[in-house]
Amino acid sequence: MNWGTAIVIFFSFFAISMVSAVIATTRHPPQMVQKDYYALDLNYQAHLEKKQRTGALSALPTVRYAADKGAVEVVFPEGMQVRDGQIKCYRSVTTRDDVTMPLSNSSAYSIPAAHFADGRWRAELDWTDTQGNTYFWETFFVK
Repeated sequence: MNWGTAIVIFFSFFAISMVSAVIATTRHPPQMVQKDYYALDLNYQAHLEKKQRTGALSALPTVRYAADKGAVEVVFPEGMQVRDGQIKCYRSVTTRDDVTMPLSNSSAYSIPAAHFADGRWRAELDWTDTQGNTYFWETFFVK
């Protein structure tokens, strides 16, 4: 094998790998993880204060998938009563599977798992307690 053959083989391998990379990247939808990322950035200070208030709690909310019940369970700390809010569940793979459910007047929730595909999910809890304090907690669960 001489230098000319080696160079042709190298550039052929390089061209094939570049074409493969372009094809692979065009098959993945170019969606952002969050649909409203610009609005979230504008309200970052209020969001940060909610996260700090949540961090100061003695116990944090829990979100877990209960396979025996076929549901995602959300449990708030003992003694905390949620006045209103929402839970948003999403996967980083796509925005088509996002699930948003309202929270109101309870300290435990059960969301039917039929909405959720198998895999790792992120859950964002954004709620207001009965005293009017706002909180935000982000965690994950696996179905």
